Amino acid sequence: MKTDKSSCDGYTEIEFTYRNGRTVASKRISGGQSKVSAPLRLNDEATPALFLITMGGGFVEGEHYKTFITSHEKTHGIVASQAPTYVYKCNDGKTTVQDVKVQVDKDAVLEYLPDDVIPYGNAKYRQTTQIDVEKGGSLFYTDGITAGWSMNHKDFQYRYVHMLSRITYGGQLLFNDNLILDPHAFEMAELGLFEGYRNYTSLVVVDERVNAKFVKELQDFNNIAFPGAIMGISLLEGPALVVRVLGESLSGNKAILYRSINWMRAKFWGLPRLNLRKDAAFVNALKAIGEA
Repeated sequence: MKTDKSSCDGYTEIEFTYRNGRTVASKRISGGQSKVSAPLRLNDEATPALFLITMGGGFVEGEHYKTFITSHEKTHGIVASQAPTYVYKCNDGKTTVQDVKVQVDKDAVLEYLPDDVIPYGNAKYRQTTQIDVEKGGSLFYTDGITAGWSMNHKDFQYRYVHMLSRITYGGQLLFNDNLILDPHAFEMAELGLFEGYRNYTSLVVVDERVNAKFVKELQDFNNIAFPGAIMGISLLEGPALVVRVLGESLSGNKAILYRSINWMRAKFWGLPRLNLRKDAAFVNALKAIGEA
Protein backbone atom coordinates (compact mmCIF):
# COMPACT_ATOMS: atom_id res chain seq x y z
CA MET A 1 0.00 0.00 0.00
CA LYS A 2 1.54 3.31 -1.08
CA THR A 3 0.69 6.93 -0.38
CA ASP A 4 0.51 9.87 -2.69
CA LYS A 5 2.87 12.14 -0.75
CA SER A 6 2.21 15.20 -2.86
CA SER A 7 -0.03 17.93 -1.47
CA CYS A 8 0.07 16.34 2.00
CA ASP A 9 0.89 18.25 5.16
CA GLY A 10 1.59 15.00 6.97
CA TYR A 11 1.77 11.34 5.94
CA THR A 12 2.55 8.03 7.57
CA GLU A 13 3.16 4.54 6.17
CA ILE A 14 3.35 1.52 8.46
CA GLU A 15 3.72 -2.15 7.55
CA PHE A 16 3.93 -5.13 9.89
CA THR A 17 5.69 -8.25 8.56
CA TYR A 18 6.26 -11.69 10.10
CA ARG A 19 9.94 -12.60 10.23
CA ASN A 20 11.79 -15.32 12.10
CA GLY A 21 8.83 -16.13 14.28
CA ARG A 22 7.94 -12.59 15.32
CA THR A 23 6.24 -9.42 14.09
CA VAL A 24 8.45 -6.55 12.95
CA ALA A 25 7.63 -3.07 11.71
CA SER A 26 9.10 -3.60 8.25
CA LYS A 27 8.06 -0.15 7.04
CA ARG A 28 7.87 2.98 9.15
CA ILE A 29 7.87 6.10 7.00
CA SER A 30 6.57 9.53 7.88
CA GLY A 31 6.88 13.06 6.58
CA GLY A 32 5.69 16.62 6.99
CA GLN A 33 4.00 17.23 10.33
CA SER A 34 3.48 13.50 10.95
CA LYS A 35 5.92 11.25 12.76
CA VAL A 36 5.80 7.68 13.99
CA SER A 37 7.60 6.35 17.04
CA ALA A 38 10.13 3.56 17.08
CA PRO A 39 8.56 0.15 17.81
CA LEU A 40 8.03 -0.21 21.54
CA ARG A 41 7.79 -3.49 23.41
CA LEU A 42 5.19 -3.30 26.12
CA ASN A 43 6.04 -4.42 29.63
CA ASP A 44 4.08 -7.65 29.62
CA GLU A 45 4.08 -8.83 25.99
CA ALA A 46 6.16 -8.91 22.83
CA THR A 47 3.59 -7.27 20.52
CA PRO A 48 5.25 -4.25 18.84
CA ALA A 49 3.45 -0.97 19.49
CA LEU A 50 3.81 2.19 17.37
CA PHE A 51 2.57 5.66 18.28
CA LEU A 52 1.41 8.24 15.74
CA ILE A 53 2.69 11.76 16.50
CA THR A 54 1.62 15.15 15.16
CA MET A 55 4.59 17.52 15.44
CA GLY A 56 2.49 20.67 15.81
CA GLY A 57 0.43 19.16 18.60
CA GLY A 58 -2.69 19.26 16.42
CA PHE A 59 -4.12 19.88 12.94
CA VAL A 60 -4.16 23.40 11.51
CA GLU A 61 -6.87 24.83 9.26
CA GLY A 62 -6.83 23.47 5.71
CA GLU A 63 -4.19 20.80 6.37
CA HIS A 64 -4.45 17.33 4.87
CA TYR A 65 -3.05 14.21 6.57
CA LYS A 66 -2.80 10.66 5.23
CA THR A 67 -2.07 7.44 7.10
CA PHE A 68 -1.60 3.98 5.57
CA ILE A 69 -1.28 0.83 7.70
CA THR A 70 -0.77 -2.73 6.42
CA SER A 71 -0.68 -5.85 8.59
CA HIS A 72 0.62 -8.84 6.64
CA GLU A 73 -0.15 -12.51 7.37
CA LYS A 74 0.62 -13.88 10.86
CA THR A 75 1.48 -10.46 12.32
CA HIS A 76 0.13 -8.86 15.46
CA GLY A 77 0.74 -5.14 15.83
CA ILE A 78 -0.57 -2.21 17.84
CA VAL A 79 -0.92 1.33 16.45
CA ALA A 80 -2.04 4.07 18.82
CA SER A 81 -1.77 7.85 18.94
CA GLN A 82 0.44 9.79 21.29
CA ALA A 83 -2.38 12.24 22.08
CA PRO A 84 -5.92 13.11 20.97
CA THR A 85 -6.41 14.62 17.52
CA TYR A 86 -6.68 18.34 18.23
CA VAL A 87 -8.29 20.25 15.35
CA TYR A 88 -7.54 23.95 15.71
CA LYS A 89 -9.90 26.77 14.75
CA CYS A 90 -10.73 27.28 11.07
CA ASN A 91 -11.57 30.98 10.95
CA ASP A 92 -11.09 31.19 7.16
CA GLY A 93 -13.59 28.40 6.51
CA LYS A 94 -11.07 25.85 5.21
CA THR A 95 -11.68 22.23 6.22
CA THR A 96 -8.99 20.15 7.89
CA VAL A 97 -8.85 16.62 6.43
CA GLN A 98 -7.48 13.27 7.54
CA ASP A 99 -7.60 10.10 5.40
CA VAL A 100 -6.74 6.69 6.85
CA LYS A 101 -6.47 3.41 4.91
CA VAL A 102 -5.85 0.10 6.66
CA GLN A 103 -5.29 -3.41 5.29
CA VAL A 104 -5.41 -6.48 7.56
CA ASP A 105 -4.41 -9.74 5.87
CA LYS A 106 -5.46 -13.30 6.67
CA ASP A 107 -4.29 -14.53 10.10
CA ALA A 108 -3.10 -11.01 10.98
CA VAL A 109 -4.15 -9.04 14.06
CA LEU A 110 -4.18 -5.25 14.19
CA GLU A 111 -5.13 -3.21 17.23
CA TYR A 112 -5.64 0.28 15.80
CA LEU A 113 -6.44 2.39 18.86
CA PRO A 114 -6.24 6.14 18.13
CA ASP A 115 -7.45 8.65 20.70
CA ASP A 116 -10.51 10.81 20.22
CA VAL A 117 -10.91 13.92 18.06
CA ILE A 118 -11.07 17.23 19.95
CA PRO A 119 -12.31 20.04 17.66
CA TYR A 120 -11.65 23.60 18.81
CA GLY A 121 -14.13 26.43 18.45
CA ASN A 122 -14.86 27.19 14.76
CA ALA A 123 -13.08 23.99 13.61
CA LYS A 124 -14.14 22.24 10.40
CA TYR A 125 -12.94 18.65 10.11
CA ARG A 126 -13.45 15.69 7.78
CA GLN A 127 -12.06 12.23 8.51
CA THR A 128 -12.34 9.19 6.25
CA THR A 129 -11.23 5.77 7.50
CA GLN A 130 -11.29 2.76 5.17
CA ILE A 131 -10.36 -0.60 6.72
CA ASP A 132 -10.23 -3.81 4.67
CA VAL A 133 -9.94 -7.06 6.61
CA GLU A 134 -9.35 -10.34 4.80
CA LYS A 135 -11.18 -13.43 6.03
CA GLY A 136 -9.30 -14.81 9.01
CA GLY A 137 -7.94 -11.40 9.99
CA SER A 138 -8.69 -9.69 13.30
CA LEU A 139 -9.18 -6.01 14.06
CA PHE A 140 -9.71 -3.79 17.10
CA TYR A 141 -10.51 -0.20 16.10
CA THR A 142 -11.41 2.73 18.36
CA ASP A 143 -12.74 6.14 17.40
CA GLY A 144 -14.49 9.02 19.09
CA ILE A 145 -15.12 12.73 19.44
CA THR A 146 -15.57 15.18 22.30
CA ALA A 147 -17.72 18.27 22.76
CA GLY A 148 -14.59 20.23 21.86
CA TRP A 149 -12.73 23.18 23.34
CA SER A 150 -13.44 26.89 22.97
CA MET A 151 -12.31 30.18 24.48
CA ASN A 152 -15.68 30.71 26.16
CA HIS A 153 -15.54 27.19 27.68
CA LYS A 154 -18.87 26.28 26.12
CA ASP A 155 -19.43 22.86 24.52
CA PHE A 156 -19.97 22.12 20.84
CA GLN A 157 -18.52 25.35 19.48
CA TYR A 158 -16.93 23.76 16.39
CA ARG A 159 -18.50 24.48 13.02
CA TYR A 160 -18.73 21.07 11.38
CA VAL A 161 -17.35 17.51 11.76
CA HIS A 162 -17.78 14.63 9.32
CA MET A 163 -16.27 11.25 10.28
CA LEU A 164 -16.83 8.36 7.87
CA SER A 165 -15.63 4.87 8.84
CA ARG A 166 -16.05 1.92 6.47
CA ILE A 167 -14.91 -1.63 7.24
CA THR A 168 -15.05 -4.55 4.83
CA TYR A 169 -14.51 -8.21 5.65
CA GLY A 170 -13.61 -10.59 2.85
CA GLY A 171 -14.55 -7.86 0.37
CA GLN A 172 -18.06 -7.40 1.82
CA LEU A 173 -19.16 -4.22 3.57
CA LEU A 174 -19.40 -4.95 7.29
CA PHE A 175 -19.56 -1.54 8.96
CA ASN A 176 -20.47 1.89 7.63
CA ASP A 177 -20.55 4.70 10.20
CA ASN A 178 -21.30 8.12 8.70
CA LEU A 179 -21.14 10.61 11.58
CA ILE A 180 -22.08 14.19 10.67
CA LEU A 181 -22.09 16.75 13.48
CA ASP A 182 -23.32 20.29 12.86
CA PRO A 183 -23.76 22.24 16.12
CA HIS A 184 -25.18 25.22 14.21
CA ALA A 185 -28.06 23.12 12.87
CA PHE A 186 -28.76 20.83 15.84
CA GLU A 187 -28.72 20.96 19.63
CA MET A 188 -25.89 18.47 20.07
CA ALA A 189 -26.61 17.63 23.70
CA GLU A 190 -30.22 16.67 23.02
CA LEU A 191 -31.90 13.26 22.77
CA GLY A 192 -30.81 11.30 19.71
CA LEU A 193 -27.40 12.97 19.57
CA PHE A 194 -25.13 13.25 22.63
CA GLU A 195 -28.11 12.91 25.02
CA GLY A 196 -26.70 15.21 27.66
CA TYR A 197 -23.17 13.79 27.54
CA ARG A 198 -19.97 15.41 26.22
CA ASN A 199 -18.04 12.52 24.70
CA TYR A 200 -18.79 9.77 22.21
CA THR A 201 -16.39 6.83 21.79
CA SER A 202 -16.68 3.55 19.90
CA LEU A 203 -14.89 0.23 19.49
CA VAL A 204 -15.31 -2.09 16.50
CA VAL A 205 -14.03 -5.66 16.77
CA VAL A 206 -13.73 -7.97 13.76
CA ASP A 207 -12.86 -11.60 14.42
CA GLU A 208 -14.19 -14.99 13.27
CA ARG A 209 -14.99 -15.91 16.89
CA VAL A 210 -17.49 -13.06 17.27
CA ASN A 211 -21.10 -14.29 17.19
CA ALA A 212 -24.32 -13.79 19.14
CA LYS A 213 -23.12 -15.98 22.02
CA PHE A 214 -19.87 -14.06 22.30
CA VAL A 215 -21.68 -10.70 22.28
CA LYS A 216 -23.98 -11.94 25.07
CA GLU A 217 -20.91 -12.90 27.13
CA LEU A 218 -19.43 -9.43 26.60
CA GLN A 219 -22.73 -7.79 27.53
CA ASP A 220 -22.88 -9.86 30.73
CA PHE A 221 -19.30 -8.89 31.54
CA ASN A 222 -20.29 -5.21 31.23
CA ASN A 223 -23.47 -5.56 33.27
CA ILE A 224 -22.25 -3.06 35.86
CA ALA A 225 -22.83 0.62 36.56
CA PHE A 226 -20.44 2.98 34.77
CA PRO A 227 -20.30 6.32 36.61
CA GLY A 228 -21.20 9.21 34.32
CA ALA A 229 -21.61 7.10 31.18
CA ILE A 230 -23.86 4.73 29.26
CA MET A 231 -22.79 2.02 26.82
CA GLY A 232 -24.27 -0.35 24.28
CA ILE A 233 -22.94 -3.48 22.55
CA SER A 234 -24.31 -4.76 19.24
CA LEU A 235 -23.57 -7.63 16.88
CA LEU A 236 -22.96 -6.58 13.28
CA GLU A 237 -24.03 -8.57 10.20
CA GLY A 238 -20.87 -10.65 10.16
CA PRO A 239 -18.16 -11.75 12.59
CA ALA A 240 -17.98 -8.35 14.26
CA LEU A 241 -19.38 -6.22 17.05
CA VAL A 242 -19.51 -2.56 18.00
CA VAL A 243 -19.31 -1.00 21.46
CA ARG A 244 -20.52 2.58 21.83
CA VAL A 245 -20.10 4.81 24.88
CA LEU A 246 -21.57 8.21 25.73
CA GLY A 247 -19.93 9.77 28.74
CA GLU A 248 -18.89 12.85 30.66
CA SER A 249 -15.12 12.48 30.22
CA LEU A 250 -12.62 11.28 27.65
CA SER A 251 -10.75 9.22 30.22
CA GLY A 252 -13.95 7.64 31.50
CA ASN A 253 -15.03 6.57 28.02
CA LYS A 254 -11.58 5.19 27.23
CA ALA A 255 -11.45 3.23 30.48
CA ILE A 256 -14.81 1.61 29.69
CA LEU A 257 -13.63 0.59 26.21
CA TYR A 258 -10.31 -0.75 27.49
CA ARG A 259 -12.18 -2.89 29.99
CA SER A 260 -13.78 -4.72 27.04
CA ILE A 261 -10.59 -4.66 24.97
CA ASN A 262 -8.63 -6.32 27.75
CA TRP A 263 -11.32 -8.94 28.31
CA MET A 264 -11.29 -9.86 24.61
CA ARG A 265 -7.47 -9.85 24.36
CA ALA A 266 -7.38 -12.44 27.14
CA LYS A 267 -10.15 -14.50 25.49
CA PHE A 268 -8.70 -14.44 21.98
CA TRP A 269 -4.95 -14.58 22.51
CA GLY A 270 -4.26 -15.04 26.23
CA LEU A 271 -2.64 -11.60 26.35
CA PRO A 272 -2.42 -9.26 29.37
CA ARG A 273 -4.13 -5.93 29.78
CA LEU A 274 -2.86 -3.12 27.59
CA ASN A 275 -0.79 -0.50 29.34
CA LEU A 276 -0.68 2.30 26.78
CA ARG A 277 -1.87 5.16 29.02
CA LYS A 278 -0.37 6.18 32.35
CA ASP A 279 -1.84 9.66 32.88
CA ALA A 280 -3.57 10.26 36.21
CA ALA A 281 -7.02 10.93 34.73
CA PHE A 282 -7.07 7.59 32.91
CA VAL A 283 -5.74 5.67 35.92
CA ASN A 284 -8.43 7.25 38.11
CA ALA A 285 -11.09 6.35 35.53
CA LEU A 286 -9.91 2.74 35.61
CA LYS A 287 -10.10 2.74 39.41
CA ALA A 288 -13.68 4.06 39.24
CA ILE A 289 -14.77 0.93 37.37
CA GLY A 290 -12.55 -1.45 39.35
CA GLU A 291 -9.98 -2.01 36.61
CA ALA A 292 -6.80 -0.45 38.08
